[in-house]
Amino acid sequence: MVILLTIQAILGLFFSLPLLAGLLAPGRPVIVSGAAIFAGPAGGISLVVALASPIIAWGVWQVKSWARQRVVLLELFSLAIGVFELIEPGVNKTGALGYIIMAALLLICLYASPNRRALSRV
Repeated sequence: MVILLTIQAILGLFFSLPLLAGLLAPGRPVIVSGAAIFAGPAGGISLVVALASPIIAWGVWQVKSWARQRVVLLELFSLAIGVFELIEPGVNKTGALGYIIMAALLLICLYASPNRRALSRV
């Protein structure tokens, strides 16, 4: 699961930086309408997910008590961003699908793991 979180961090950087670069491009209209209005928040949240993934991967690796809840929260954000990006015009749909698949795979690994109780110190 640590490797998947690291891959998600790299994928999130590649996913968010073009969105933020397009948002800051010269000549872009200030007022955005339609589905393109999600580009800014999606890029920002995606960048936060990408930067938080290695920290949460370290928590999973060290079997910290907070790691399980943070992985679930992080992956729910990732799923939401992936879904919003599927409706965004001009965005690579395979990147958004990859983001959704990675988040779903991490949630499946978290809940289907035989040593699931190792992440929770009850």
